[in-house]
Amino acid sequence: MRALAAAVALAAATAAQADYKDAYSRGLEAVRDGDWNEVRRRMTEAAAEQPAPATRVRLYGQRWEPYVPQYYLGLAAFKQGDCAGALREWRSAANAGVVGGVPNLKAEQDRNAASCESRVAQQTPPKPPVDEPKPAETPKPPVAETPKPVDTPKPPDKPKTEPPKAEPAKPEPARTEPPKPAPTPIAARVPTPLLDAYRAWLAGRYADVARINPDSYGDPRAKAQAFLVRAAARHVQAEIDGDAQALDAARADVRAVRALDARLAPDAAMFSPRFRAFFAATK
Repeated sequence: MRALAAAVALAAATAAQADYKDAYSRGLEAVRDGDWNEVRRRMTEAAAEQPAPATRVRLYGQRWEPYVPQYYLGLAAFKQGDCAGALREWRSAANAGVVGGVPNLKAEQDRNAASCESRVAQQTPPKPPVDEPKPAETPKPPVAETPKPVDTPKPPDKPKTEPPKAEPAKPEPARTEPPKPAPTPIAARVPTPLLDAYRAWLAGRYADVARINPDSYGDPRAKAQAFLVRAAARHVQAEIDGDAQALDAARADVRAVRALDARLAPDAAMFSPRFRAFFAATK
């Protein structure tokens, strides 16, 4: 089952996006609420998974936002009085190359950065006075010593002649076995609709994944994987829409996964920590 999950991950065409988009969305909510500790936590999570900012990304559905976690990390530091941290985030190469394309954020950053620079300048302590170097003392001339008599070197000993060493026996050449035929790639044995479902999940098309029918797969392993990815999509939709029925449907899918394979668990490379915790808590 682990091999099947690995094959699905390798065959997907895009990198996992759900985790950083979820963390970034929650960070934006914390900005609106003025919860700057939460902003720092969520934006740090997002930047750790996707450090490259962008002027426009689709978070989910038709919601498009600038993806600038470094800017919001700097804003959180500024709001908490950490001007040095704010300037460090704003002046980072990643942030400076993108935030200029978002005029309203750039204008606010410039105002706050100017305020920070004046604060830092006021807090910088004056440099201590530098002592002038003292003139170097004139060295005294060295006193010449009487040279000691040189000992006559002894003639070198004659080299001892050693008997020639016997050469070790050469090993017989190893027998070359004919190469074994390459096994069929695991990805080739994964049903195409299941691969498409995982590609849709990684691309953030949760509604498409929520509509798949796991019962259409005859292989129990493929069916368990289909229930797993549908549970993840329903869980994301339930959190976004606040839909209790969607959350119950996600729980039902998790129970179906356990009924098919009690050892199967969400892969950390493909599923968010929130969903993995939800999966573990569902009995």
